[in-house]
Amino acid sequence: MATKRKKNKKLTKKQRFQLKASFVLVVMILCIMIGVVIGRNTDPNASLTDKMVQLPNDLKEMILKETEYQPVEVPKKPVTNENATFRFLDIGQGDATLIQASDGTTILIDTGRYDDKEKRIIDYLNQYVGTGGKIDLLIFTHNDSDHIGNGDLVLKYFDVKEVWMNGHDATTKVYEKLLDAIAEKDTAYFEPKAGLTKTVGPFQLEVFNPTDEAKSNQNDDSIITRLTIGEFSVMFPGDAAKRVEKQLLAIGKPLSSTVLHIGHHGSKESSSTEWLTAVNPKVAIYSAGLNNTYHHPNIEAMERINALGIPVYGTDINGTITVSVTKDGSYTVEPTKK
Repeated sequence: MATKRKKNKKLTKKQRFQLKASFVLVVMILCIMIGVVIGRNTDPNASLTDKMVQLPNDLKEMILKETEYQPVEVPKKPVTNENATFRFLDIGQGDATLIQASDGTTILIDTGRYDDKEKRIIDYLNQYVGTGGKIDLLIFTHNDSDHIGNGDLVLKYFDVKEVWMNGHDATTKVYEKLLDAIAEKDTAYFEPKAGLTKTVGPFQLEVFNPTDEAKSNQNDDSIITRLTIGEFSVMFPGDAAKRVEKQLLAIGKPLSSTVLHIGHHGSKESSSTEWLTAVNPKVAIYSAGLNNTYHHPNIEAMERINALGIPVYGTDINGTITVSVTKDGSYTVEPTKK
């Protein structure tokens, strides 16, 4: 099953690193002892990197490679700024958002439904990223099939550098195929937690969810991120429900964002008035399929948004929605269908 496979994969990586680290430690100790005896290591304050000069090159490279990815706190705003484009893709009843900066940085959030016969996500990526092009970061907000549905194909056909997942296992064949694709490509894998900030090109990512304490369902363990470039930002809440929104509000961190990607395709279980007020978006966008069986977006959720005077766009009515951002923070919203 997928759950077992995922856990085994993680255990194997951990064991491999522990074995490598143990072996390197033994070699380092031997080298340092020899150095002391023959007088070649006379500086007691020498750094680890200095001491590693005595080790074979392949061992030094292995140590550095195993420790090179460490999420760290970053400044609140990226050092550089670029023009950027956020495309909320029309892929039916599912989520897929393609984010690109003018320097070539590319982030993809979710990959649509598994049963999209046209595999529209691949066509979009071929058009905007280029056949076989680079995707710096692929975020799967959670493991429902309308969010990870074509993840295996994206990994197969494109050069994905890093994948984020929420760590909440699923038992579907779609999920299992995705894990197989990650393992086959040996793509960097990470499970972010609330409080993490990371810079990807000119974008700053702030993670608000999930927490260390796992929720009872996939939706509430959605990876909630805010992407910022310059003065412009977009909040991506995945499918998290109002109870998660309430928890984030209780923490008291600023949530204000220029654009809100409406939670759970516009479900009535998300987008509380308190959440909408805190995020205070200038524009709200939802992803849903035309005449879908879930009746998304829900009229109650739309009424809460409309009551606050927030302009709303949806992929079911407007097709792909492109938000173009300039270096000075100004932006335009361009729906494919008006």
